[in-house]
Amino acid sequence: MKHLAALLIRVVGLVQGVGFRPFIFRIAEKNRVQGYVKNLGGAEVEIWIEGFEENLKSFIKDLTKLKPPPAKIEELIIKKVEPKGFKDFFIMKSEQGATTLSMIPPDFGMCEYCLKEIIDKKSRWYMYPFNSCAWCGPRFTMIERVPYDRENTTMVDFPLCKECLKEYTDPKNLRRFHAQGISCPKCGPKAMLLDQTGKVIEEDSVKAVFKAAELIDEGFIVAVKGIGGFHIAALASDDDIVLELRKRKNRPSKPFALMVLDIKTCEKLVYLNNLAISLLKSMERPIVVLPKRENAPVSEYIAPNLGTLGVMLPYTPLHYMLLSKTRDKFLIMTSGNPKGLPLCIDNKEALKRLSGIVEYFLVHNRRIVNRADDSVIRFTNGEPCFLRRSRGYVPTWIKLSFSMKRPIVALGAMLSNTGAIGIGNYVIPTQYVGDMDNLENLEFLKSALRFLIQCYKIDLKDSIVVTDKHPLYPTRRLAIKLSKEYGSHLVFVQHHHAHIASVMAELNIPSDKEVLGIAIDGIGYGDDGNIWGGEILRVRYNDYVRVGHLSYQVLPGGDLAVKYPVRSLIGILSQVYPEEELRKLCNELKLSKGLPRGERELEIVIKQAYSPSQPKASSTGRF
Repeated sequence: MKHLAALLIRVVGLVQGVGFRPFIFRIAEKNRVQGYVKNLGGAEVEIWIEGFEENLKSFIKDLTKLKPPPAKIEELIIKKVEPKGFKDFFIMKSEQGATTLSMIPPDFGMCEYCLKEIIDKKSRWYMYPFNSCAWCGPRFTMIERVPYDRENTTMVDFPLCKECLKEYTDPKNLRRFHAQGISCPKCGPKAMLLDQTGKVIEEDSVKAVFKAAELIDEGFIVAVKGIGGFHIAALASDDDIVLELRKRKNRPSKPFALMVLDIKTCEKLVYLNNLAISLLKSMERPIVVLPKRENAPVSEYIAPNLGTLGVMLPYTPLHYMLLSKTRDKFLIMTSGNPKGLPLCIDNKEALKRLSGIVEYFLVHNRRIVNRADDSVIRFTNGEPCFLRRSRGYVPTWIKLSFSMKRPIVALGAMLSNTGAIGIGNYVIPTQYVGDMDNLENLEFLKSALRFLIQCYKIDLKDSIVVTDKHPLYPTRRLAIKLSKEYGSHLVFVQHHHAHIASVMAELNIPSDKEVLGIAIDGIGYGDDGNIWGGEILRVRYNDYVRVGHLSYQVLPGGDLAVKYPVRSLIGILSQVYPEEELRKLCNELKLSKGLPRGERELEIVIKQAYSPSQPKASSTGRF
């Protein structure tokens, strides 16, 4: 005789925003089980199934083997329960607010099925710039609060039309049943092309994209609104255009990233291997830094004096449509921001800030909530290594080998900054923020952390606020302010201790282990008040001992030595030569050319080099 049984299942991982509940609904119908599935907030899903035991076993097998491509199951908790007598299986309304174990979905690059639809003339999504499904499209950048339901995203501005609603409610529709971001040309966002004054040049979405491609081919520079912010797009094969963009963006030598239509075109620009192709085609769609081909048809000014190019594939239909209509099938696609400031995410903001850089704006009317720069990956010893972890990866968590007793809010340091929160044995980093040398980036950091704090319902009164111990960093001042405002416990961390501890966490080293770490860096405030950066530390997660370092050298003018390396050189030479001999040597070597005020400044720097009040550094970067 067959026995009825019931299971309560909790799934932890990347299971929200990936079509997971509709998938559960389908395998429940397939296996003839009753019950429900619901979101528990950020990224836990609860499933109740009841039926015959063999059907329950078959359901569990399908759950792990047939899950949607973007889904990641980190933990599967199954508990036997008493049947409640459900008559059918249904999707229950999500609970509001995240639990402590919760992964907010990142943005996914366009899937192969959505691509097929936009190039199929018979499809109602033909040449639709905002096509997406349960397996692809924006998530993090358009979510305002958890759980990930349409009413909690900027897609709430675009009510579903009759056809889309039918697909949304059809359990047999594999990619659109309960897919929160779906739309079509009838009901979805619209693109338009503007000039520098904001005047509409083209308001038809398809024509706007194609006209933008035409203008780029003519040599114009165009701002393009994506899912996490604006890009600046331009021809990458024309020296004059590349140099003009460098001039307008005040970017003398930093490499420009390229967006390339497909792998076939990529092969003309860079050397590819299977791992690189896999990364380029992955759902995360990062920029991948790869060896440049000797005959690559790109301007030498794209990445001056470098043997590499940063390339990425289109990750939205809009980008694909744009690239497909250009002459080269690849373009400069660099961050849409004035130098040092956050990425522009709003149309009015872009018109105000970018009109001195670009001539035209390809915009759309879907709001961006969370800005996110493109992620950047390079290979080190054949292994992928993040240079920037942002769009596509954020805000997925990093799992630790130990658990934190209290929530942590980490504000980071000064350069290339990223914040993070820690809860349980998970760290959830913010998107890439940038250098903390202006108010705009500091506000960006605050908003990025605020989003995570709200989503994870962190009580700042019960939290530890952590930041770099450098007394002059803006992040330190912000940490002190938060601590005073909420009564949070405040911790200052030595810069290189943090560097080594982060590598320990990446390698999943247990909390009771000790390592010997070498920190080779540019700058970090030391316990003795000097600048560290060539350190050998014996490290545990919660403490460290400095066991060795490079010899201290004078840093004439402090931070000015970072900008003008001649100052560092004079500081090093002052340890070897008496003042008069050094002055003579500096004149012979014409070192005054390396200082903005020439010989007058040189004399001041020499005096500073012998002053006991000047800071000292053991920093590798300063040498």
